[in-house]
Amino acid sequence: MVEEDEFDQYFENAMDASFEGGNYEDDESEDDDQDNVNTEYELTKEEPVSKNPKEFAKFLHKTEFPEDITGYFKSIKLFERNPKNGTIIPTKSLGFAVNGFSIYLFGKKRIRKAVLKGISQIFGCYDIFHYISSHLVKHIVTLRESHAAAWSNLFNFMSFIKHPNDGVSAPFFKKFCKQTPFTNQQTKKRRLIWISNDWEKVWSAILHAEVNSKIALKLIPYVTENILSKLKEPFKTADFFFKMFDKKDIHAILSLGAIFKLITEHNFEYPKFYNKVYSLIKPSMFYMENKDKVLVLLDSFLSSTHLPIYIVASFIKRLARCLTLAPVDAQEPTLGLIRNLIIRHPNCYELVHRELPKTLSEDPFDDNENELSKTKALESSLWELKLLQHHWNQSVRKRAHFIDKPKQSIESYVRFRCIDELFSTHMAKTFGGEETDAEKYQKLQDGDDEEEVKPEEIPTKRKKKFGGKFAARHEEKTVKPVNVNQDPPSGIMNRKISNIDVPLLWKI
Repeated sequence: MVEEDEFDQYFENAMDASFEGGNYEDDESEDDDQDNVNTEYELTKEEPVSKNPKEFAKFLHKTEFPEDITGYFKSIKLFERNPKNGTIIPTKSLGFAVNGFSIYLFGKKRIRKAVLKGISQIFGCYDIFHYISSHLVKHIVTLRESHAAAWSNLFNFMSFIKHPNDGVSAPFFKKFCKQTPFTNQQTKKRRLIWISNDWEKVWSAILHAEVNSKIALKLIPYVTENILSKLKEPFKTADFFFKMFDKKDIHAILSLGAIFKLITEHNFEYPKFYNKVYSLIKPSMFYMENKDKVLVLLDSFLSSTHLPIYIVASFIKRLARCLTLAPVDAQEPTLGLIRNLIIRHPNCYELVHRELPKTLSEDPFDDNENELSKTKALESSLWELKLLQHHWNQSVRKRAHFIDKPKQSIESYVRFRCIDELFSTHMAKTFGGEETDAEKYQKLQDGDDEEEVKPEEIPTKRKKKFGGKFAARHEEKTVKPVNVNQDPPSGIMNRKISNIDVPLLWKI
């Protein structure tokens, strides 16, 4: 048996380039050898014995090479002519194979993503996927949230199926049959329409089913970035995203992008939307992998200058409070976001110049209140930024000093840097590493070209050194004695246990 990674690699090398992507165009001219083939015999010949659905599912689990799958389809009769109306219809053998693939995909065994990628290059072809899509929809309806393996297999398989706008794969049945339901001229003209319908009905069934919570963490951003804009009726996904948005956890944060698209592009209304978003801003949010996308969305939500001042002030104060517990890679971009919000909404400068409160207990801001009109953020101040001016990281300290500068009118670039980049930059500054031209240009864009100067530090002139008789006399060095412990070592350093006696050593 070959390994699954080798199986996937073989698929990538062995299959035609048309399976990899790009638009497939039918060649209307038939080859010379195809003219001599009796195409009617393919439809009227006797159907050989084939595997039932369960046997075909086991066959897919045990198969080693793509030729095994294509060879099986070549050995069975795929289509026949309907004696009633003369149309070409799939045979029972093809129906067994399609049903068997559904059993294979929705089984209890989790299939590796690399294997599903190779499988999708066969079963993702638009003609065989036309029959598979109906079976997928029937099985999706019966899926429950607890079926984690089936949800994982389904999501990974569908992530490899492209929308026809991204490219149409080559037909699979054309390798074995000269006449199929897809060679009809009317079917060819409407090909993009029904391919798009097959793709859309599977994704629609997924979004209306009981999605596994762990798979939903991958599904939400994938649908937001790759699926939502390609659907004919994107508003039908609102139930799924609003349901995730109401969970008040990481699912709600991930669904912010889709909710924002539905509200701005499709005129959806969500009562007290800003209150809901405000309740999601917690210190734990800044430890997410995609926190940069969340901050970009927050910037979009608060971009309108017509928002009430108490809403913007509450967001600024909540972000500042979370910064005291946020990781260093989230502090710098969040400080940039706070600076831009204050510039965008000048009335929020009251938070910068207010000297009260002097202690945390005197702060009128209620961090536990999620009703924006009751947070009392406008009565507080951004003392948290003064705290960050003493941060160990120089970049964070510089960013926090914007509150001590005169009122500005130009927003700064919100820069996102990972932990590794921050660490390398910090080590380069510590040990005298020179800055590159790109870093210098980035500093100019960010407004960070000024050196960090503490207000209490006043530069003093260096005194000139005088030589000759005016030279300072060298003081005599005095050697101070250091107390030395003369007692012999005791305890574990003076043990009388052999190193070979392992059980006794573990008791020490």
